[in-house]
Amino acid sequence: MRTIGRYAILGLLGRGGMGAVYKAAMPRTGRVVAVKVLKPAEMLAATADRAALRRDFFREAALMAGIRHPNIAQVLDVDEAPGPDDGPDGTGLPFFVMEYYCNNLGALLGEGYRAEEPTRRLGVDQALSCARQLASALARLHHEGIIHRDVKPFNLMLAERPPDACRPGLCQADEVKLIDFGLSRLRGEQGPARPRGAVVGSPYYAAPEQEADPETADERADVFSAGVTLFRCLTGRLPQEGVPASLLRAGLDERFDAFFASVCHADRTRRPGSARGLLAELDALSAHWTRLRENVCALPDDTPPPCAGGNVGAALRSVPVRQPLRGARRSFGLDELWRPAACDPERFAEAGPDLVRDLRGGLVWERGGSPYGLSFAAAQARATRLAETRHLGLSGWRLPTVAELATLLLPEPDLRQLCLPPAFAPEQRRIWTADRKSFTSAWYADVEHGFVWWQDLTCEFFARCVASVEEEKAPR
Repeated sequence: MRTIGRYAILGLLGRGGMGAVYKAAMPRTGRVVAVKVLKPAEMLAATADRAALRRDFFREAALMAGIRHPNIAQVLDVDEAPGPDDGPDGTGLPFFVMEYYCNNLGALLGEGYRAEEPTRRLGVDQALSCARQLASALARLHHEGIIHRDVKPFNLMLAERPPDACRPGLCQADEVKLIDFGLSRLRGEQGPARPRGAVVGSPYYAAPEQEADPETADERADVFSAGVTLFRCLTGRLPQEGVPASLLRAGLDERFDAFFASVCHADRTRRPGSARGLLAELDALSAHWTRLRENVCALPDDTPPPCAGGNVGAALRSVPVRQPLRGARRSFGLDELWRPAACDPERFAEAGPDLVRDLRGGLVWERGGSPYGLSFAAAQARATRLAETRHLGLSGWRLPTVAELATLLLPEPDLRQLCLPPAFAPEQRRIWTADRKSFTSAWYADVEHGFVWWQDLTCEFFARCVASVEEEKAPR
């Protein structure tokens, strides 16, 4: 299948119980979109009525298309295309078209198929920002009488805001976009067609009452799922393990523990009664965190560097490579969550208002980088342009390799690190490397959360270029 209707297929993004989602290009403009088609899983296709599945599928599209909210992904088109499974009545393959985003919260956390395994953690400010946006989206759904019933990190897409949208001192640039209404229902509505006894929701994120009887789940089930998601973002763990958040992350206190004890309570009558109530509690928790952070930053700094060790003075690979996913962690020297095994926070020093010098490796970096996100090709073109125009008096500008960019990565910020002035501009958070994963993807680094991952070449990340001081000194 090379096209779906008018849309050219660029690749498969994922599969679910009701359908498959493809990355596609719009006709004429070439804008990249996500196309969801009705392709039910084998068990569902064998037991459910085809006409009922079509009704449920178009119902999901109608639910999404009928709501306007900045934190809910928009449906751009709904149609059906001729296909090999066309019915006797001439019906084709149902599909709908949504906004496409490269990142989602599940990938940012590094969550795998086994949700019970530990994940990366977000900065507290960003975690609270994501939770507030999620609560706002749920409040909008609940106002329409819609219960989502599948809130989890992989259903929260992340849209990059431009750096000029950041607040002074804080760059919470991700805008949350809630997706996947395939399991949602209206109050009083009978459940959609699916095999008897089928699970509705995702393990660990679904509320206990939803797992026991999905049709009785109300707004408080979504509140529970939102609470589990925030707990995961802050601690890298699940609240079902029974360990308070304050013991899993330094800087959190009993106010956070009390919040999660309420929001993630097994008894829904003990939770906030609505998403608007959850939003009010998150506002109060965010204000508490702001005061906590300011008080800690006012104390004398007697904490040791956040990390150390490793051969931090070793020569770094400067020649780009093509490294497939298999063997990449070992090749790049990364741990199971794709983070460098060691770091050296004191290796960088300011070399001017727009330059940072690597005191160990003989490199000089842009302090900031491109003002907006760029495709991989545009990032390469920018590096070439900087070299040709001798940007900041240097001619050897290029995109960094994973080895070079990994030296910028520090552990996730704790309270004390938030108080320190950064060596690099914080606005450029996700940065392309020069290393390719394949013909259609390349590696990038998330310098805010300290890990390396890969994405499609059409995704837009920032470009921060590097040059060798030794090359500038060499005779010409």
